[in-house]
Amino acid sequence: MQKLEIIPLDRIKDPERPLRNDLRPESVDELVFSIKEVGIIQPLVVCKNGDSYEVIAGHRRLLAAGLAKLTEAPCIVVNSTGLNKEVLKMHENIAREDINPIDWAIQLDYLKSQYKLSNAKMAEMMGFSEAWISQHLDILKYPVEVLEVIKQGKLSFSASRELAQIKDPVKRKVYVNAGVKSGVTPEQAANWRREANAPTYQNTSTPDNTENNTQPDLVNIPLPICAVCGNEIQYADLLTLQIHKDCAPKNE
Repeated sequence: MQKLEIIPLDRIKDPERPLRNDLRPESVDELVFSIKEVGIIQPLVVCKNGDSYEVIAGHRRLLAAGLAKLTEAPCIVVNSTGLNKEVLKMHENIAREDINPIDWAIQLDYLKSQYKLSNAKMAEMMGFSEAWISQHLDILKYPVEVLEVIKQGKLSFSASRELAQIKDPVKRKVYVNAGVKSGVTPEQAANWRREANAPTYQNTSTPDNTENNTQPDLVNIPLPICAVCGNEIQYADLLTLQIHKDCAPKNE
C-alpha cells in the first residue's frame, strides 16, 4: 500500500545503489531554481529503511531540495525490499531520457549476478525485449573509447553500438572521433562499421592470367592520397574508403 507523507529531509537517505553514477550538484542547478520557485511538484518515492527512508525514485530531487535549503519533502512511501526494490527503481526511471545507458547496463548486470536472473526473466520483469536487455549488457564489454563517448553523451547508444563492433582498434578510434566531431546517425554508423570491417583489397592478378582477365585492371587504379601528410596510401594501410551514398552496401 502506498501513502503520501511529508518527511524531514534529514531522514531521507540516498539510494544504497544509485541508478545514476554521475550525479553532481552542478547537474541539478535548474532543478534547484525550480524548487525554490514552486517547490517539489512530483513527490519522491521512498521505502522504509530502519529509522530513515531510502530514495527509490527522486534522487535528483533529493539533492536539489537540499541545495535549495528545504527541510522536508513530499514522499510516496512504498513497501519494497531486495529484488523488488531494485526493479521498482528501474521502473520509476524508465521514462527518464537523461539516464546514461552505461548506468542501465551496470544495474542490469547487478540484477543478473546478484539474483541469478536470465536475460529473458529480466526482460519480462522490466517490460523490455530480451534483445534490449542483451544489447545493454553488452555495453560493459565495449572498448574504452566507445564507453567514454557514451558516458559523456557525445554519441547515441545506437550509433555507439555499431562503432563498438569495428574490429581494428585504430580504425575504431578514427570513426569514433569522426562521429563525435561531425555527428553520425545509427544508419551511417552501420555503414561505417561495414566499411571498416570489409576485407582489405588485395591484387590477385598474375602475369599468366592478365591477358585473359575480363575485369578492369585494378593495378592501375591510382592510390588514394592521405589528407594529413599528402602521401599515397597503400590499400593495406587505408583506414577509411570514401564512397557515394548510393554505392553503400544495403545489406550485410
